[in-house]
Amino acid sequence: MVVMKAANRVRISAAAARRGAFLAALLSAAFPIPVHAAGDFSELVHRGFEQLGSGHFEEAAAALQEALRAEPSSEPARKGLAKAWAELAATHLRAGRLAESRECLEKAVGFRPEEAEYHLMLAGVLFRQNELRGARNEINESLELAPDGAPARELSGDLYDREGLLNQAVGEWETAAGAGGSHALAAKIARGRREMAVEEGMGRESSRYFVVLYDRDVPQPLIQGLFRFLDEAFNILHDKLGEYPRDEIKVILYSQVAFRDVTLAPDWAGGAYDGKIRVPVGGLKTVEEAAGLLNILVHEMAHAFLHQMAPMGLPLWFNEGLATTFQGWDPVKIRAWFAEHPPEGLATLGDVDLALRGRGGSVDAAYAAARLALADLEELRGFGAVRRVIAGVGEGQPFAEVFRDEMRLEIAEFEERWARGLR
Repeated sequence: MVVMKAANRVRISAAAARRGAFLAALLSAAFPIPVHAAGDFSELVHRGFEQLGSGHFEEAAAALQEALRAEPSSEPARKGLAKAWAELAATHLRAGRLAESRECLEKAVGFRPEEAEYHLMLAGVLFRQNELRGARNEINESLELAPDGAPARELSGDLYDREGLLNQAVGEWETAAGAGGSHALAAKIARGRREMAVEEGMGRESSRYFVVLYDRDVPQPLIQGLFRFLDEAFNILHDKLGEYPRDEIKVILYSQVAFRDVTLAPDWAGGAYDGKIRVPVGGLKTVEEAAGLLNILVHEMAHAFLHQMAPMGLPLWFNEGLATTFQGWDPVKIRAWFAEHPPEGLATLGDVDLALRGRGGSVDAAYAAARLALADLEELRGFGAVRRVIAGVGEGQPFAEVFRDEMRLEIAEFEERWARGLR
């Protein structure tokens, strides 16, 4: 086993050297600079590390790239350059710029492929972008280099969970917990165990876009009818958004009790989406009885579509406003209701987010207020602008920036307009 790992490292290093050479060529084009004399090397390295220490990461990368050009075999320059790109990636990530963060991390990995942390950071960004295959490749690289890394084991478990491999997910989370991982692990492990206990023995059916797990007591004609509802919901969302999830959408049909046990959702919840669509169907026996599920499926599937298009960065009010839009909530009726029953505690969009999370105010009013926010956006610039906001965030742009560019006003200005419409 040790010999095999060593052989793998040789292959990794060889591939990484080619990757680093390619990136060096790209960076030479990015930093068109004159050739420096050999005596400048020490000065360039000194300047690069000085800029790195003061948080000027782009300047550090430029100086260290020049140094590496002068002395291509310099390990300190290569190590410092990789660190500069990784630090710049972290800066972009904190600002919500996923695409820029990914680009910087790919450069860091290219220059320092033996650094497990850079593979882990890149895997985390790819996971946020919903690029699961790329994330799995990077997390495997990280674990090959540092098998005991708790953050890498936790992310590996998160990936298995997203892929529907709960047993492997729980195993990775338990390993991460044993290595002193994050406080979130206990809840993940408990939820994974609950879910496995409920799903054990469930039936399974699949179609082109869906994998459906269901209690064995659910009649087969009802399952086939639900596939028709799922297809209808899928077509509604595809027509409006122009995009669709490339991977199969997992749908789990529970009894009422099992739904509450697994999701820990409040009593008012008619469904949930957390990477999987979860819907309680206990007591339904016929397709006619299940017809009311279409609206719930449209709502939860909207979250699946949005997760594909923009895995991170969309605020909750925007997410739920879109879901209720596709569900068919009528803004005219909502405004009429609010005229007679003004919503309390919803002065800002932040208040709406809190209420949607069950932390104050009426949940029903919060959903309705989110629907009105999306109606206002459509009225301002049309649904095409809403789609472009989603696409921009999906590309890694901060929501506030792409919102301003597409809606031609700041969020604060829009919030004032929306708040006046609630009264």
